Amino acid sequence: NASGNWSHAEGQDTNAEARAAHAEGYCSVARGISSHAEGYVTYATQEGAHSEGSQTSASGRAAHAEGCVTKANGEYSHAEGRYTEASGTGSHAEGQYGTASGEASHVEGYETLASSQYQHVQGKYNIEDTNDVYAHIVGNGTSSERSNAHTLDWDGNAWYAGDLSADGN
Repeated sequence: NASGNWSHAEGQDTNAEARAAHAEGYCSVARGISSHAEGYVTYATQEGAHSEGSQTSASGRAAHAEGCVTKANGEYSHAEGRYTEASGTGSHAEGQYGTASGEASHVEGYETLASSQYQHVQGKYNIEDTNDVYAHIVGNGTSSERSNAHTLDWDGNAWYAGDLSADGN
């Protein structure tokens, strides 16, 4: 069903409901102006949003979701991989089960959380920083106990869980 002006729909049970929207695949919905949904049960619901893959959702303006069960809810956000969510404005989540909820934050790895503004988190199962203390976190936890291998605060102070060594000059 291509009900929007200049819209395009192809496949089975797809809907391009807004002006210049494009939906393709199976059960995909492009509801935002100039949005694009493709693949299996994908949704692009805001202006300029793009959703692709399997069960992905781009509900932020100009957001992009790709992969499997990813959500790009923040404006200008990007979620990719598997079960990731980018809900902060301009945030980016990649890997598996990561959540970037801080503005312009970035997560990668497995079960990582970036809740503060401009924060970068990598690794796995990090301790969540909700107080804007850290610019960078490397998680090294487990599913039963979150922990950090390394943190760097906004004043440039670094902390390491293990030893630090330097060779050479």
